[in-house]
Order: sequence, then C-alpha cells, then structure tokens
Amino acid sequence: MSSTSTPADPIVKRLQTVQHLIDSGKLSEAAERLQGVAKSAPLDPRVYLIGMRLADAAGQPKRAEDAVRRAVQLQPEWPVAITELALLLARQNRFEEAIGQAQKAMALDGDNPDVLGRVIEVAHRTQHLELAKQWLRRASAIAPDNSKIKRYLAQDLRATGEREEALAIYDALLQAKPDDTEALLGRAQTLLDLGRNERALADTTALLALHGPNDVLQYWHELAQGRVPARQPLAMVQQLFDGMADLYDQHVVAGLKYTLPRDVAARIRTLYPDSLNVLDLGCGTGLLGASLGRIQGAMIGVELSPRMVEQAAKHGVYDRFHTVDLMEALEATPAGLYDVIAALDVFIYVGDIASAVPNALRVLRDGGHFIFSCETAGEDEADLVLRPTQRYAHKASAIEALCRAAGFAQVSVEAMPLRYEGNEPVQGFLVIAKKPA
Repeated sequence: MSSTSTPADPIVKRLQTVQHLIDSGKLSEAAERLQGVAKSAPLDPRVYLIGMRLADAAGQPKRAEDAVRRAVQLQPEWPVAITELALLLARQNRFEEAIGQAQKAMALDGDNPDVLGRVIEVAHRTQHLELAKQWLRRASAIAPDNSKIKRYLAQDLRATGEREEALAIYDALLQAKPDDTEALLGRAQTLLDLGRNERALADTTALLALHGPNDVLQYWHELAQGRVPARQPLAMVQQLFDGMADLYDQHVVAGLKYTLPRDVAARIRTLYPDSLNVLDLGCGTGLLGASLGRIQGAMIGVELSPRMVEQAAKHGVYDRFHTVDLMEALEATPAGLYDVIAALDVFIYVGDIASAVPNALRVLRDGGHFIFSCETAGEDEADLVLRPTQRYAHKASAIEALCRAAGFAQVSVEAMPLRYEGNEPVQGFLVIAKKPA
C-alpha cells in the first residue's frame, strides 16, 4: 500500500484487509469493510483507489473509473492513482487516454520504479512499443542489475526489428547467467530472425539439455535445424491468445482491419437463411458468432484459450464452448452434426491440416459447408511454409487438392487480403468446400 502523507496506521491496516478480501474474491465482505473505512476517512484518496479495485473485480467498469478519478481529484499529483487510472483505461481499450495518463505520471515521478513498472505495463497493453522501450531503458538505468527489465527490453527490441541490439542484451544476460532460460530462448529466437541458425541451434540444444523433452523447445530446435514443424505447440498457442484476449478485438478489428468474420457471416446467412448448426473452430473472442447473431440451431465454439472463451461468452450467442485443441475436437465429434464448420484465421497457427479436412467432411451434414481461411504460400514454395511471424502459410492449389481428395464435391478458393499489418495487406484465401448432398 503506497501512502500519500503519514496516515494513521489503523487506516493502512484496514485498507490492507480490504485489499486481501478483494484478492480472495470475498467482494461483499470487502465492500462492507471499505464502507466503514470511508466513513472514518472520507477524503483519503487511497479509499477510492481500493474502491476502484473492488469495482473492477466486481465487473463494474463505470464505478471503477468514477472511484479512481475521485482519487486523482483528491490528490492530483499522486502518480500511484494516475497510473492506476491509466491501467484501468488501458484494460478498457481506451488507449489514447491511457497513454496520456501514463505520460502525466512519468512527468511527476519518472524515476520511481513502481511508477515505471505501471507505465511500462500500460505501454505494452496499448501496443505502444516505442514508449515501452523508452521507459524500459529508463528503468534499466535506475536498476542496472534487474535482468527482468533487460529481458523485456530485448523482447520489445526484437518485436520492432532492432535485433542486433536485442542480441547484445541477451549476450550480456547470458554472460552473467549462462543458464538463464528466458534469455537463452530469446537469443535463439533473435538469432533465427537474423538467419544465424548455427548459433540458434547451440542455444536450443542447451535448452533441451537443461529442461529435457519439451514441445515448445523442440519446436524452436526444429526451426534451428532448418525444418518446418508440422504444428505449433498447443502451450505456445494458448499462451499467445491468453495474453491478447482482453485487447484482441480492438487490435485485430480496428488495428488490422480484420473483416473476415463479418464477411463470412453474410455468406452463411445467404446459404442458410433459416436454421443451421455451426461449429466455430478456433472461435477466439467470438467475432463470427457476434456477426451472425442468434441463430435457429446450435452455435458451438471450440477454442484452446480460456481467456478468449471468456470474451466470446459475453456476446451471448454461443450455446456452449469446448476449451480444447480443435484437431482433437474434430476427431471426437460424431458424424453428420453440423451444416457449417468455420475456421477463420485458425490454420495459420495449426500448420498441417491433412487430418482436419477429412474429419470436417465426416462431421458435416450432407450438403454442409467447410469454410476456412489460410495465408498464401506462393505456388513456387512448399505446400506448407512457416513465415518469420511464426504463422503458417498454405499453397492454395495444395489445399484445393486436399479438399477434393477428401471427398468435397465443390471447392471454391477465393484470394483476398485477410488483414493489414503495417498498412500492408496480408495475402490469403478463403475456401468454401461443400459436402455432397
């Protein structure tokens, strides 16, 4: 608990008790205790800061914002309250306001490690990596022995293409601690980005020696050997999407101009104007379901990331979810259940879909449709390519041949940009494969 002056110890202890109750999920008891503290200290900004945390935990964003703004109003130059407001705004995807508050806190107390920690989190949540790097450099200068800060900085440098500087940081970290697992993996990934596979292989070999068999480490080890892994490890995919669940819609729809779920929903409505059953593979935050709305029939979502499922459930259009690997879900689903199986921007993280296509055919009703998208591999490339983005690209002709070999009667392959990254289109294609009636 940070203080603003020299508060009476009983107030601090009482607020700490309330915070403990919030952390324990005992929100009703926390609210009662907090009301008692507020009566004895109605103008203490810390009371409102804890009130913000209580409302946030209870899923009351408006009350949370009102409370933290009251704390800032009571003590306008208290950077703790300002950074808490910035974090709340960032969680609500109000990125510009969040960054403004973070910069205000930095102007007040930019050398405070706690303030730096919060504003760096704001910068990461808002995808403002330039500010994140700036503030990480400042934090590193204040705490030069903090390896965690250096690893975060190296990650951000790698993400923005400054790989030589990232590599230098990883080298220094590993010189100080040769068995630093995170630094070893980060350096291996950076070396792969730079095309220095021989050095990357030495690091992945060291990682496997340290940790033994491990799907994620084996994935990077195969890449260092110049191979294309058939699949991404499930743990790697889940971690990726759990980490972006809160801001996925804002980032993908607004930032990357991703309209595929909306466009596919329109096609599905044309194909099935009345009733249908839909299996949404890799449903993510439920963008397809939200675009379709409530349907006459069943809408089932399959998604590996529990946090993405939490977001998808908010739309109130899915009948149920299966939080499992989509390939396993397809194999376990009885035949002839669905009119539509959709897999939008999913197979770019799966890779080899040789077993998914015939399973989809089996699970569809007669005359049903399998609708999915892929990123495009050139016709002069391999059938399956792993891009530096760690997303798979598929050759359109190979996918069409796979669908026809599985037994689909009609296969339409339509080239289109799937989304935009750095204002450049990511080329892909949409497949609509129909099962014989």
